[in-house]
Amino acid sequence: MLQSIDLKTKLRLSFALIVMLMLLLKLDINSYLKLALFALAYVAVAYETVIAAFKTLFKRFRMSEQFLMSVATFGAIALGDYAEALAVLIFYEIGELFEEYASGRSHKEITSLIALKPQIVRVIDKDGNELKVKPRKVKVGQTIRVLAGEAVALDGTLKNDSAAVDMSALTGESEPFLYKKGEEIPSGGINMGSVIELTVTKDNSNSSITRLIELIEDAAANKSKPEALISRFAVYYTPLVVTCAIILALVPLFVAGESFSDWIERALVFLVVSCPCALVLSVPLSFFGGLGAISKIGVMVKGSIHIETLSKLTVLALDKTGTITQGKFKPADFIVDDGSSKSELLSCVYALESATTHPIGTAIVNYCKINGVELKKAEAIHEVSGYGIEGIIDGKKVAVGSREFIEKITSRTDLDQSKVIGTEVLAAVDGRFIGGIVLNDEPKAGALEFFGSLKSLGITSCMITGDKESVAANIAKRLGIEKYYAKMLPEDKLKAVKDLKTKSTAVVGFVGDGINDAPVLAASDVGIAMGQFGSASAVEASDVVVMNDDLRKIPQAISLARRTYKLAMQNIVFVIACKLLILVLGAMGIAGIWVAIFGDVGLCVLAVLNAMRALTWVKVKRGGTIS
Repeated sequence: MLQSIDLKTKLRLSFALIVMLMLLLKLDINSYLKLALFALAYVAVAYETVIAAFKTLFKRFRMSEQFLMSVATFGAIALGDYAEALAVLIFYEIGELFEEYASGRSHKEITSLIALKPQIVRVIDKDGNELKVKPRKVKVGQTIRVLAGEAVALDGTLKNDSAAVDMSALTGESEPFLYKKGEEIPSGGINMGSVIELTVTKDNSNSSITRLIELIEDAAANKSKPEALISRFAVYYTPLVVTCAIILALVPLFVAGESFSDWIERALVFLVVSCPCALVLSVPLSFFGGLGAISKIGVMVKGSIHIETLSKLTVLALDKTGTITQGKFKPADFIVDDGSSKSELLSCVYALESATTHPIGTAIVNYCKINGVELKKAEAIHEVSGYGIEGIIDGKKVAVGSREFIEKITSRTDLDQSKVIGTEVLAAVDGRFIGGIVLNDEPKAGALEFFGSLKSLGITSCMITGDKESVAANIAKRLGIEKYYAKMLPEDKLKAVKDLKTKSTAVVGFVGDGINDAPVLAASDVGIAMGQFGSASAVEASDVVVMNDDLRKIPQAISLARRTYKLAMQNIVFVIACKLLILVLGAMGIAGIWVAIFGDVGLCVLAVLNAMRALTWVKVKRGGTIS
């Protein structure tokens, strides 16, 4: 019966009982009746706390904050201070109510950002019939239908001419995205127009909305260092406090003329004010609120430990292609060697690059398709990571890739590299150099603003790219990048980040999007992945995910992380300072039990309210607008 009463109802009943008890104590009634009334009130208020305290003590062999509260009430009862014994527990329960409310609101702030994941998907079969099935049963390649106002359940390419989709749950952008035929729409968006149909490209377990939900769940599981410190602190802190309280209570044994009742009351004050719940509640809530605030701008942080690291970032390194630049290359020039032709060059490059998903290869393949280049069959295709691709075409051994790769095969070094501003893809047939394609890639919108924001935050920017020196220098100069590394292979990128981390004070982050960036993302202090078009391995290896690939979100996330960490530290310093002051006053006999209650519950409420300020930093208005 008692366990079915919720916390609010129990608090109302407790207040009624304590008021009744205090009134009856003023009357001249039988002492046994007073004791019976107190016992009834005490059981109603304290049964859960006392049971939890002794369960933790005997099952886990440690003293919790509930144990502190229970011992404090036992001491008050021994002194005959029944009202004070009840007051200690009632105000402790008030603190619990604040925790329940604040935690619930923090969780709601995060989960409300996600459009409800549909439990049913409309699948169109071969005969054109609409079948309603669960998302996990839909296979890649099937066609699904999304009605107006419905959420997109699975990632897929658009079959209609166009579609307007509200992506605020994933990206934080209030303006609907306009997708064209053939473009991929991530799951989690809301169809803002008429009925649309999609060809599924990712199954349920790999869909964008599933990945986002997993990120949120993982975030709650990962603790920051201060948060973990507070949890460990509570385990060792409670026995120390109980020991100190016992020593205080036994002072009359060693000091003549002192009263046991006086020193037991001081010990009770010590126990009550020492309860660490203000820290245990407010620090995690500060970080959880920060997670919610950052998620509202379309950036997902995989746990509060990464908020702390993000707040201390001093160097941010970035991959170039697809991260700083659009990753949408366009052939700008062609190099054709004597004895070769442009058509031979394109057909060789087309055949091998069709086997890769790299942005450069994709750009060449698209160019060849548009210009009607014949696609020849390539066999025995082998990719040399970081260098290029080899294969057999019409019985000839063909190699396509970087200058270094082709130079090793052909021994040609006579092409003046300094005159080429762009990314080269060179080709050789049977060890003979036949030419190359020069491609250009433009910076993303907002890239210049992004690097300016990093500088204003005091963070050093660094670009690490596999591209050649001239291309890297050109991009760095245009965008104001302070440092860059060119001609980096995947293992070189890893070494470069480790070199940046050698400075004892350096906290190094890395931003990337490709499969080859995954090791670097994992090795950096904080790895940031581009989540919209980034590879699954990059997202998996990262600590932070930018859902819409907008670089400008990163400085915003860093600023919010700094505010979150500062907020947590404010709570730690404020609570400890106040508690130490009351502890000293209590030990001196100046502060009584009511001051101790304020030092416990009052500080807890103030610290929790301060922590909840993080939930108001970024406001999502109706329609998804962020302010």
